[in-house]
Amino acid sequence: MNFEGLIPVLQCHKIDETLDFYQSALRYIIIKKTVTDKGLQWAYLKSDNTFLMLQKDDRDSTSTPSSGNIFLHYYTSDITAQHQFMTAKGIKVGQIQNTPYDMSEFFIQDPEGNKIAIGQDTSHKG
Repeated sequence: MNFEGLIPVLQCHKIDETLDFYQSALRYIIIKKTVTDKGLQWAYLKSDNTFLMLQKDDRDSTSTPSSGNIFLHYYTSDITAQHQFMTAKGIKVGQIQNTPYDMSEFFIQDPEGNKIAIGQDTSHKG
């Protein structure tokens, strides 16, 4: 018995703003969505070979903890190009840093407070 994949579901107080962020910053497209008279409730997204779901959280944001306890780590083959792309889009990006665990990476944050690392494996460089 094997797992066939994982799709994170992010609970969103600001689902429209969060959807715009993931479409702009990480080039996600909408595969499916649920819209009611209360607006967007759920979206299933795809970018390259990654998937993500956004779920509207209608609970009072002052009485429930922030969704910002998620840390997503994306891998790329060109860290410099990703950094330049996001900078050009006006996204607040951190500096590219080389780590002791053979990654070159930078960090961004989504509108819900979730932290996102964009990294490139540098262990194969000669």
